[in-house]
Amino acid sequence: MSYDIKVEDVEYIRHAGAPLLARLYRPQGTGPFPIMVELHGGAWCRSDRLADKVIHEPLARSGVIVAAPDWRQPPVAPYPASFQDIHYAIRWLKARANDLGSRPDMVGSMGN
Repeated sequence: MSYDIKVEDVEYIRHAGAPLLARLYRPQGTGPFPIMVELHGGAWCRSDRLADKVIHEPLARSGVIVAAPDWRQPPVAPYPASFQDIHYAIRWLKARANDLGSRPDMVGSMGN
């Protein structure tokens, strides 16, 4: 089955007045749909939420909510800032899973 999708950027946290965004790809239909947090490549120090659109869109069309978060990166924010932001993004998604058409126990992650 293939779903139409809605794509939107949402702010999931703010540091020193600067928002961090996650791009959400949401299948349109009756859920609940699983949520996949896709962590872009870049060795924790480059790239962003827009990098893997070629992965995100087909996955969402297959019935998976895809969340692609940005996070703070070196040299502006050294380790462990990136991991803290990713951890917060996952907690943010779980807290809002029902509103997104999912459930908190249906959140997973993958990396590229």
